[in-house]
Amino acid sequence: MRKVLAILLTAVMTAALSGCNTHPELNELAIAEAIGIDKAEAGYTVTMQYFNTDTTGGTTAIDSSQPNAVTVSGTGETIESAIQALSYNCGKSVMLGSAGLIIFGRDAAYDILDKLSFAMSHYSGNPRAFIAVSETSASDILNVKFSEGNASVEKLEAMLRNAQRLGLGKPSVGHEAAELLSCPTGSVALTMLKASESGSELTEKGNTVIITGGAVCTDGSFADKLTPEQMSGLGMLTENGSKCEMTVIFRGKDISVMIYGTKTKIVPTLADETLTFDIEMSGECKIVSSQLSDPYSDRNAIEHLAEEEIKRRVSSMLADSATALGADIAAFAYKIRAHSPDLWRTVSADYRSALRSAKFNISCEFRMERFGITHG
Repeated sequence: MRKVLAILLTAVMTAALSGCNTHPELNELAIAEAIGIDKAEAGYTVTMQYFNTDTTGGTTAIDSSQPNAVTVSGTGETIESAIQALSYNCGKSVMLGSAGLIIFGRDAAYDILDKLSFAMSHYSGNPRAFIAVSETSASDILNVKFSEGNASVEKLEAMLRNAQRLGLGKPSVGHEAAELLSCPTGSVALTMLKASESGSELTEKGNTVIITGGAVCTDGSFADKLTPEQMSGLGMLTENGSKCEMTVIFRGKDISVMIYGTKTKIVPTLADETLTFDIEMSGECKIVSSQLSDPYSDRNAIEHLAEEEIKRRVSSMLADSATALGADIAAFAYKIRAHSPDLWRTVSADYRSALRSAKFNISCEFRMERFGITHG
């Protein structure tokens, strides 16, 4: 009897290991690199860009003669049914867990929190995927397929990281954006993208994608757009050590100045029932290029111009987000809680109104480095 049981157990284990529990082959999977969500007439359209497994094999790991990405869309009454239609249209099982980028079309971004929460929780979505908004539709962005790299979307991800390094704002990832938007006072600024006809040789159709600023989302929805300069103001205000290159005009000449090592001190107070933020910004700066023969002879004047430009960018960002919308994209609520819990209890009941009427006193002190100049 024991011998019979041993034979049966061996047979069961062999069957389990040899494929009774079937798994899809690689060419049967659509492994998403990026997804886009758009509003459709009867619901939603979900667009997916996935790695083209037909490019693999042969004598090299990647067959450069084949496109490296495939784009496919599906439409349904709900996002879930749109994903099911997408799977049917491409004839593959969809895997969203490796998607590095989620793009919301401008129409879909008007109730972005529900869609973002779905994307984070369903189909094993990637909570660390970058989140962006398209000026038009998300499909416009994903139909721009870059020919460099192992996957087209790698170029878009690199673009978002470069925007951070250049001081054009911090790319938002899924779980952080969902957390901020879920809070009663939550707001976030997401990078805004636009498809552009540029004659680029780096894409299959000669078009490209550009960053046009940021999308302010508050109360779970898209609220307004920020310019690239305003997004750079947000980056300098909220990220210690951030840097940004800007152009100032001195004696009718363009001077490119690099701001770096930014430090920000924010002190919130309540005076005469008005919420006030004293913002002190400091750091280093250097002249990158100039049309002047000896720009450092006027370093104090150029320093002052750079400081005024920083204040202008930060003030403009705050005017169009905090003052106009009551949107806390600079996370002032955290500063208030950390500085004074009593102050937070006073203003939290109607924080959005308090933010709209708040005063922002901004001061800048940036020290100019002596070297780094390239004469133009």
